Amino acid sequence: MKSQLSKVWNQSNIWSDLMADVLRQIERKDESLVLTFQDDDIHEIPYHVLRTYCPCANCRPRWEDPHRRLAIQEDVKRLRVEMPRAEPVGRYAVRFVWTSGCSSGLWSFTHLTAIATGMLDD
Repeated sequence: MKSQLSKVWNQSNIWSDLMADVLRQIERKDESLVLTFQDDDIHEIPYHVLRTYCPCANCRPRWEDPHRRLAIQEDVKRLRVEMPRAEPVGRYAVRFVWTSGCSSGLWSFTHLTAIATGMLDD
């Protein structure tokens, strides 16, 4: 009986972790996004940081490699600051559409949380 309760508790913890990454609201400001998650955590991400960590197949290898990350950061700094259009993708991601640069990435709520909390920084 104890092991069954333990399983339920662990599943409950997993569910709580998954719910934390459910995005409830996006507020687009002039130079940043304000994200509100299901667990009421609120994070603000500047657009230049968001663009640096684009998850598309072309951009991702550049920022995952610490030696190439500086180059992508410099590329992003050369682009003008712009407010992207935000399009929901199912119940797990957002596509940001920029007038310049890459717009092909799907930004999962988990990826946005990782950016907002600095988990992708070295």
